Amino acid sequence: MQPSRRWALLAVPVALTLGACSDADADADTRSVSSVTHLATMQVPDGLTPFDTPLGGLSGIDYDADTGSYLVVSDDRAQNGPARAYTLTLPLDGDGEFTGTAPEFTSMIELTDIGGVPYPEKGVDPESVRRVAGSTDFVYSSEGDASKFLDPFVRLASADGAAVRDFAVPEHYLPTAGPDGTQVSGVRNNLAFEGLTFSTDGSRLLALTENSLIQDGTVATPEQGTDSRVLMFDSASGEAVDEFVYAVDPISGVYPDVVSPTGFTLKADRGATEILAIDDDEFLVIERGAVPGSGVEAQVFWTTTAGATSVNGKATLDGTETPMPKKLLFDFADTGADPDNVEGITWGPTLDDGTRTVVIVADDNFNPEGGQHTMFHVLAVR
Repeated sequence: MQPSRRWALLAVPVALTLGACSDADADADTRSVSSVTHLATMQVPDGLTPFDTPLGGLSGIDYDADTGSYLVVSDDRAQNGPARAYTLTLPLDGDGEFTGTAPEFTSMIELTDIGGVPYPEKGVDPESVRRVAGSTDFVYSSEGDASKFLDPFVRLASADGAAVRDFAVPEHYLPTAGPDGTQVSGVRNNLAFEGLTFSTDGSRLLALTENSLIQDGTVATPEQGTDSRVLMFDSASGEAVDEFVYAVDPISGVYPDVVSPTGFTLKADRGATEILAIDDDEFLVIERGAVPGSGVEAQVFWTTTAGATSVNGKATLDGTETPMPKKLLFDFADTGADPDNVEGITWGPTLDDGTRTVVIVADDNFNPEGGQHTMFHVLAVR
C-alpha cells in the first residue's frame, strides 16, 4: 500500500486571479476561471415532505438552463422512502440573491434497478446526478456498500428513473475480500463514486471517488491526504477509457471525536465530494472536511487532467504518478457562511450582469436534530 501525497497549496484570497503556479503545475493552463466569490445561501426549513417523502440527503444537483429547473438526487438508501431524485426550481433572482426560503418541488422520480425493480432497503446509495445533453435521460452514481461487498455503479436512466444500462466500472474499483473475509481492494465504504460530470463536449463522463481505493493508500489524515481516482468513460459506449489521480488535501488539524446529541460519534475526515467540468480537461472539485463539534470546512479547487499521469487500467498505484494539478479557488471559511455538508455542484443561471454562477447543495444526512440542514449556496464564477 503506497502512502498518499501531501499537497502544499499557496495561501490565496477568495477572489483568486490565476497566474503563477507551483512547480507541480507550472504548465497548467488556468485561463478559464479568474475568481470565485460567495453571493447567497438559503437554509431550507426542516421537515419538508415533497410528494409525501421526507426531504433530505440531497447529494447531487444539475441545472437545465432551458427550463430553469434543477435535478437533484437524494442519497437515501431507500430507508426513508424509495430511492429517488427530484426536479425543483430555486427562488433566485437576477442578482444571485434568494427571494424565498425553500425550493419549489415539481416532480419526484423513483429510481429503479435493472428490470424496473425498486431498490431494496440499503440496496443503493445514490450520490451524484447529471442530465444527458439533448436527452431526457440522466446518469447517477451509487457508492454501493463496501462493508457488504455491494458494488458501486454508474447508471444511465430514463426520465422516469428506469435503469437503461450501466457504465463499465473496472474490476479494481469493486470491493474484493481476501482469504480472511476482510476487504483488500476496491472502493472504501461510503467513500466511493461521490462525483460525476460530463466533459463540456459530452463525449466523456467522469466519476470521482471521495477517497483512495483500498489498495492505493490510506484515507485522509492530518499527516497526509488521500489519492482519489477520476475514472473517465466514453459516453456513447459506456466503456472506461482513462483514469487519473486527484490528490485530496490532508485533514486540516487534529480534532478529538465528539459524540453528537443523537448519540453518533463524529470523527474528523476529508474527501472530494463533487466534480464539475469547466472545459474538456478543466474542472472544479469540492473538497469537504468534517470538524467534530465545529461543523464543516469546504473549499472549491480548480484542477485539470493536463499534465497528469494516465493510470488507465492500473490496478494499484505505486506512488510514481503525477496527480492532477490543482489550485484553491474558494474557501467557505473566508465568507463567514456555514457550508454544512456540501456534496453537489452545478453550473447555475447567468446573472443579469452576465456573471456565471455555480449552485452548491448541502446534504443534511436526515439529521436536523444533529444540526445539519439542507442548504443551497450560490457562487459567482468569473
